[in-house]
Amino acid sequence: MMASSHMKTNYKQMKNKIYSTMSKLQYPMVLFIGFLLLLSSCLKENISPAAGQANPYISLIDVRKVYKGTEVILNAENLTGSGKVTGVVVSDAAAGNMPAGTFAIQQTRRGYKRGIEIVVAGASASSFKYGDSVSVDVIGGKINRKNGALQIEVPSLTSITKEASGILVEPRVVNLAAFNAKFEEYESTLLKVANVDAVADGNVLSGDVTVSQSVNTGVIHTEATAGFASKKVALNASYTGVARYYNANGNDTEGAVKQLWLLNGETVEDESGSLYEKFPEDFETADAVIGEAGYSTKTGNLLTGNYTLTNTGLNKDGNDRATSGVYALRMNGNGTSSSWITMNYDLPNGASKLTIWAGSYGASADLGSTWRIEYSQNRGTSWSQVGADILTVSKDKQLFTFLMDLRGPVRFRIGKLGIGASTSNNQNGRFSFDDLAIYKNTEAGGPITNPIPAYENVLAWQFAAPLTTGSELTINSTATNSGLTTAALTRGTGLNTSGAARAFGSNAAGPLIPVTKAIAISQNTYFQVKFTVKPGSTLSISAIDVKIRRSGAGAKYHKWFYSLNNVDFTETNGTGDINYEGTTTDGEGEQMPTYYLYQTPQLQSIPAGTTVTLRMYNWGYGNIGSGSFAIGRTPVSTTTPALTIGGKVNP
Repeated sequence: MMASSHMKTNYKQMKNKIYSTMSKLQYPMVLFIGFLLLLSSCLKENISPAAGQANPYISLIDVRKVYKGTEVILNAENLTGSGKVTGVVVSDAAAGNMPAGTFAIQQTRRGYKRGIEIVVAGASASSFKYGDSVSVDVIGGKINRKNGALQIEVPSLTSITKEASGILVEPRVVNLAAFNAKFEEYESTLLKVANVDAVADGNVLSGDVTVSQSVNTGVIHTEATAGFASKKVALNASYTGVARYYNANGNDTEGAVKQLWLLNGETVEDESGSLYEKFPEDFETADAVIGEAGYSTKTGNLLTGNYTLTNTGLNKDGNDRATSGVYALRMNGNGTSSSWITMNYDLPNGASKLTIWAGSYGASADLGSTWRIEYSQNRGTSWSQVGADILTVSKDKQLFTFLMDLRGPVRFRIGKLGIGASTSNNQNGRFSFDDLAIYKNTEAGGPITNPIPAYENVLAWQFAAPLTTGSELTINSTATNSGLTTAALTRGTGLNTSGAARAFGSNAAGPLIPVTKAIAISQNTYFQVKFTVKPGSTLSISAIDVKIRRSGAGAKYHKWFYSLNNVDFTETNGTGDINYEGTTTDGEGEQMPTYYLYQTPQLQSIPAGTTVTLRMYNWGYGNIGSGSFAIGRTPVSTTTPALTIGGKVNP
């Protein structure tokens, strides 16, 4: 009661205070209101009749609405006072895969991406190139559908103004389900239909190619007169082009085919063999042990086979953001131990492509993650990295595509590096991924991207005849192509010599134990091959094959670098780091998977007179002075090479 009485007293005091204040303000306020009324009357007398003019540009999403099923002559009235449209050209006239006099433009406005075709009556549209920004005066033009495609026809080229050129246009990446379901929205815009199957059998792109993805189908169209019409169809590929309705028997969309008209021959990408059965692995079907909570090591079956998860868990938290179904794989963050999902089985027909949807974990506190793809062709004895490490920071999963030409049985593992506490300068947040897809290799069923070129051994070393001790300072190539000088095999100053019959031996010299690649580079911990291309010859290097023998404390990793001036050394492209932690029981070396260099442009068509230096940096040693790492060794009385460099010497 006391509190209530006190509140009533305060209320009365406040009311009296407000009344007193208003009384004091009453006379000035009357004067102020009078001034406003006078100002208002002045403004009314001076209103400009030009105020509120319409925007001269109408958005593509709005101009498309003007068409109601029959041809419309465009004017200021039906364009709500506007008279122009603007957009970026997303077709390529030079490739010849659009109807004559026609080009497509797209525009993003108010968060919506829409497109439309522009037709110049009786004229060529070749002066408007892919990536040009244009404005089009459409007053007096006609909007209509022709053979299903929505178009604006303008009377002449003078209706079109090029505002800029060279604008980068990123296509929307869609699957065939979305392509079919949202085609009206996608019409006349640039799309990439990713990783779809087709019947190859020597077929070419000319005409209509039916593609499929799961239960969905689509049509890729190429005019017979297009410059790339004779390109062979791949068993699986990604296609980028303009979405167009095509009706051979009328002009409306009823009965029209939903087609993707290719931009040009270069936008047929990621060519590969067909998808392996049961893939993509969507992580929705798993043994109970795989589904156990936490990051403990576990082995069990998923839909596609048997896997081991290390520091990795199967989760369906909202922050895992699965791309299909409800589950995604999540790898731990902030640790010093790496995380892996490892296939415990081989795919029989090699691999030409691997795709995966990946991103950092969705929680706001998680930073990015550094991860990699590795493969093994000796049942997991050694692992080779595909490409380079990837730092992923986007929390929305993105599609990553890895192209390769691996022949024979192969298995894969996906790993997130354990690089310690996660900071802005050392991002080690949790990593999430979904929908792993692996595609077969094919040597006869269609083209693939970046196939291995035909090559032969141009340099080789065998250590049995004459017999080596392993501690030689230099061993010259025992087989040398006539277009090259004899090559010298040596060590960097970061390696000691070490005895190993029928091998070229070493151990770490220090001063630091070369546990990382960075230390190995700074301390010159490498084997080196050096030679020169002779006058009248050119050289393309494709591959390196090597046998490795190591002890338990020897190097676990190696990677080849190159130099064409003996000063600046660069990592080779294609194959990444190779991880081999095995020790042989018979004392002989283990054949490493082929290390490919054909995707390193600088090592192709090397001119005469060039001195080529190749370095195999090695790291992951357990000590200094005793952990052995050797090239070789081969069985007694055999002259099989322990090291070969494959390529092509011309002429």
